[in-house]
Amino acid sequence: MTARSRQLVALFLVSVLTTVSACATSRDAPAKFGVYLGAGCGGVKRLESFERWFGREPDQVIEFIGWDVLKKGTTWGVRCWSNAGKKVVFSLPMLPEDRSIKLKDGAAGKFDALFRNYGEQLVKHGFAEAVIRPGWEFNADWYPWAAKHDPDAWIAYWRRIVTTMRSVPGAKFKFDWCAAGGWSAFRAERAYPGDEYVDIIGLDFYNVLGPDRDKGDVTPEARWAMRKAAPHGLDWHRSFALAHDKPMSFPEWGTGTARQARGGDDDPYFVEQMAQWIKSNRVAYHNYWDFSAPILDSKLSNGRRPAAGAALIRAFGDASKHVPAGTQNASTPRAGGES
Repeated sequence: MTARSRQLVALFLVSVLTTVSACATSRDAPAKFGVYLGAGCGGVKRLESFERWFGREPDQVIEFIGWDVLKKGTTWGVRCWSNAGKKVVFSLPMLPEDRSIKLKDGAAGKFDALFRNYGEQLVKHGFAEAVIRPGWEFNADWYPWAAKHDPDAWIAYWRRIVTTMRSVPGAKFKFDWCAAGGWSAFRAERAYPGDEYVDIIGLDFYNVLGPDRDKGDVTPEARWAMRKAAPHGLDWHRSFALAHDKPMSFPEWGTGTARQARGGDDDPYFVEQMAQWIKSNRVAYHNYWDFSAPILDSKLSNGRRPAAGAALIRAFGDASKHVPAGTQNASTPRAGGES
């Protein structure tokens, strides 16, 4: 081998090692921690209080856009979070709540303009690299875009949304295909739109069993094992993501109480196990649901679930800067030292 050949081989090996190192670094990067605190400016107002309690700023938040908002192209929530300087995961609906239109209408391209316009608004307001989550929890039956009604149309519609929003000048969106964790009869795999249309494989995962599975005598360990091994549980999620070489996400997760099913409530074991799972797998991001809603209350920052709250802070926050709920006031320094 000539000196020139050895030099070329050496340069090639350096290039390969650099590429491998870069890939490993991106794959092994810690998952971004986010939170849901409520919609738009209401969530922004709760952000400072959460940061004091958590001990640091969350990396991002999650937001939900209604069909009417999408249709009108209004950007109240977008502008609220833009002014707050937060990264956002945007959940976009595929159909209106009144079920007046069908998946096949979206598959035919009737709403391309809505998604193109909203993509333009996101880019305009500084969210060109946002994660977009269209038609979340599609494998369940509680949203009008449930894929079980027409899986082929659901897939075609998803592809149109992704193609349309990617075509917006300046857009670098990532699209999260997000199933609901648990025992839904419709298998999420039947609505997978293909690797070229998916960037992240998500799972909404709460510490809640169905009313027929939890009679009040389930231990935290047993509940975790049941949720993990469910048809759309953690084991399924990881296996499916690995098969498609995609990072995972948990756009929504939490422990608390639910209106129609028992929940784990103040369950530090669930939080600890979730933290271990997130840190030991290829997870791009996760958002804790720190909010009290009529259907689900998993809020921790109000101090009502102190054991679970402490576990969340230990895992992802900063206990040294934690300010207990109920003791915060305007003079308390913000996480990170800001006043």
